[in-house]
Amino acid sequence: MLEYTPYVLPFLVSLGLTSALALVAVGRPSPAARTFVWLMLGLSVWTLCYALELCSPTLAGKHAWLVAKYVGAAPTPLLWLVFCLYATGREAWLTRRVQWALAGWAALTFAVVCTDGVHHLMWTELRVVPGEPELQAGHGPFFWLYAAAIYASILTSVVLFTRFYWTAQPLFRRQGLLLTLGGFAPLAGRMSEDLFGLDLLLRVDEVIFFFLVSAVLFALALFRYSALRLVPIAHHLVVHNIRAGIVVLDLSGRVVDLNPFARELFGLTGTAGVGAPSHTVLPHLAPPDAPQTTDEEVTLLSRGQPAYFTVQRSPIRGASGRLSGQAVVLFDVTARREAEQQLRQLAQSDALTGVHNRRHFVTLAGQALAQAGRSGQPFAVVMMDIDRFKGINDTYGHPAGDEVLRAVAQTCQARLRRTDLFARYGGEEFVALLPATSAPEAQQVAEALREAVEALRLEDAGRPIPVTLSLGLVAGQAAQAQTTQDQMTQTPQELDLHAWIAQADAALYAAKTGGRNRVTLAVPQGRGVGLVVG
Repeated sequence: MLEYTPYVLPFLVSLGLTSALALVAVGRPSPAARTFVWLMLGLSVWTLCYALELCSPTLAGKHAWLVAKYVGAAPTPLLWLVFCLYATGREAWLTRRVQWALAGWAALTFAVVCTDGVHHLMWTELRVVPGEPELQAGHGPFFWLYAAAIYASILTSVVLFTRFYWTAQPLFRRQGLLLTLGGFAPLAGRMSEDLFGLDLLLRVDEVIFFFLVSAVLFALALFRYSALRLVPIAHHLVVHNIRAGIVVLDLSGRVVDLNPFARELFGLTGTAGVGAPSHTVLPHLAPPDAPQTTDEEVTLLSRGQPAYFTVQRSPIRGASGRLSGQAVVLFDVTARREAEQQLRQLAQSDALTGVHNRRHFVTLAGQALAQAGRSGQPFAVVMMDIDRFKGINDTYGHPAGDEVLRAVAQTCQARLRRTDLFARYGGEEFVALLPATSAPEAQQVAEALREAVEALRLEDAGRPIPVTLSLGLVAGQAAQAQTTQDQMTQTPQELDLHAWIAQADAALYAAKTGGRNRVTLAVPQGRGVGLVVG
């Protein structure tokens, strides 16, 4: 038995390594980690039984260990495939039906091996050849099915690991290369013997030895490059496909890696940007050593349109816990910003006409009034009402009435300055505040609005809709209104504004009672008391 010791030693080393890897992976929570434990245990059983087969001097002993070897050899190729699927993020392929099929194939293989003496489907003959450490066998038809299953499992893993390598970012390329080579090693050993009759390692099974090579390569990929921990290496697929920009910086603030979305966002191709200072790639981003804020946001141009991104920074620490860099993640919040803007627009605008609503007008007008009071500039308030609007609704219908409201709003808005405030005050009433406008100027503006509305040519089903406007206005300078205990919930500006609106509304009433389609001016006196004149 000692003469075969040189052949056994490499497999004992492999046994020690696969067992150690299984122990290291025990307790890790991910499905890939649990599968890796079973894979290493299967390889350990396979290797141990093969080593004992080599040491056994008799045919019966070698045959016993040959059969026992398939406790590991039957499920291991399938576990290899399952591990690859978990590691590359394709666990969706492992449906319940597929899992039952894989388990059934492993059970069938072991059953055929145990009953081979009856049917010889696995081996047609078994014999001991003097000077040869392993049992010599003639292969039956099921052996070739078993070999084909090994080819399919390992070849699939090679394809998936290769795709991982080619799609991985530079940071993961070495890891992907090790995994790809580790997946290919057993396939190379199996094919060299079964297809070409080439014994790469004389007198022993190349496949088991190449599993040793795979174990070493996987160990390097898993622990030197922290591929699993054992967490699936498929995290790179998330990084690769996520619709968020990910930029990895080193301690000096230089760019180490970018994911495809970040490259697209910054207009970079190939390895451009890698190694550059962060401010050249992200000029709007705060420096890496700046105090972290929870609301950091940057605006970038995407296809000529502004896009808004929130920034999240996360420290990157090595295995020893020392800080080694920083990950900057940019989340696209453009849709949220646009939705917020639309909500603000809806809250501030009249749904029918699109102009300011009453509440927003009061807010803005109060601010304008305060500014006018501080600067001493005059201003004017104009109240407007569509004449006989109820008759329009009754005669032409409410849809036609809505069109009249929209037309009047658009006409008035178009003839006012950008600094003027205009809103629908309620029903068929509109209001305007004209800053830095004297009484004569306000009368001219009001008269222009009246004429423009009267000139409108609106129709409903071929019938003309006559539209006229009555306007009441007040002009002067802002005065702080006195507050009482019952008015403490309102600001002085709001109280003063309501007083001016009340005067303009009184002038509007005078215009309506005086014949409509006219402008009436209220002359303010004292604090909010005016005399209406035509």
